[in-house]
Amino acid sequence: MQRPPSEDDPAALNALLEEFRRFGRHEIPPQGSAVYAALCEALADDPHRAALALAARPAFRGPLILLAAVHHLLLSGVPAPLAAYYPSVAGDAARPVDGGLYPAFAAFVDEHRDEVLRLVATRSTQTNEARRTVVTLPALGLVHQRDRRPLALLEVGASAGLCLLPDRYGYRIGALVAGDPASPVQVDCEVRGDLVPPVPPVVPPIAWRLGVDLNPLDVRDPDTRGWLRALVWPEHRDRLALLDAALGVAGHDPPAVTRGDLVDDLPRLVARAPHDAILVVTSTWTLAYLDPEERLAFIDGLGREAASARRDIWLVAGEGRSVLASLELGVAEAPADGSYGGSMLSLHRFGADGRTEHRLLAETHPHGRWIRWLDQSTAGRRA
Repeated sequence: MQRPPSEDDPAALNALLEEFRRFGRHEIPPQGSAVYAALCEALADDPHRAALALAARPAFRGPLILLAAVHHLLLSGVPAPLAAYYPSVAGDAARPVDGGLYPAFAAFVDEHRDEVLRLVATRSTQTNEARRTVVTLPALGLVHQRDRRPLALLEVGASAGLCLLPDRYGYRIGALVAGDPASPVQVDCEVRGDLVPPVPPVVPPIAWRLGVDLNPLDVRDPDTRGWLRALVWPEHRDRLALLDAALGVAGHDPPAVTRGDLVDDLPRLVARAPHDAILVVTSTWTLAYLDPEERLAFIDGLGREAASARRDIWLVAGEGRSVLASLELGVAEAPADGSYGGSMLSLHRFGADGRTEHRLLAETHPHGRWIRWLDQSTAGRRA
């Protein structure tokens, strides 16, 4: 058995335990996973097992990597009493959360400790949520309204690139319909509030698309597909079905995803985008994995490359409110309770002339289940 990581860095362990508690109480409940909320609360008081997350690479040392490792083993068919609590494995017959959940989890981790450690140490939390395209779609439409040329999409933190394919999916956003009605990927999104998102009836034409990731994933690789499925939370069977459909669409013509760093490699990435298209950089819950200094370096890089390449660069960002506030662009304030503060959609233009525009567009569900449009000047009309 490998040595527990907690013996090497007790300060890091204490911070991790607090992260488990915060995540279980504040981040998971709005997204709906009673299993993960209960496990995080219990792991916050179990340093021996929570410490396994410290085996991950620094950017991924948090609750989700450990939870995904266990989920991966269960989905791969490892038999255990714990599987009875996971709807993704047990289906409609899944047991409700009760006092037996954490003992079953602890026993599973102890029995498969080395395999859990291997997964934690070698994998990344690279959730590829195709549903998030429904949130970024209105922002892409606004960009295309300004300049009728086709789009050149550059996604940072692209994982397997499923969010690079908005033109291959169909959408229903409230009463509005867009995209490909024949696609096997059909995304529904509830509209909350009084304002209607400006949904384009036709997805803007995409002339070029490229993703960048520190660890690009191949959608045709069965192991990759298995890990992406494990990153979906156990109760979210509709997300799992949507992921499977998106993987099927992407598998026929996979989007290009290159290995690289979104700060250091930004110049070469921008240089690859065709000049006869509008360059739009997209980020959905990626900047949260960067420290504040790296986020600012990324923003500075966008402005610098816009001037150097003599072209406007747009940024469509779907990030937590605290992350958006850390970009220091004047469109959000950090939440007072220290949480991510919900997911926000914002749109930014870095002009070739050095001028910038920054606009907060909407509040959204982190996985695109609903959107509340906030920007009155761009709101659409009710169908």
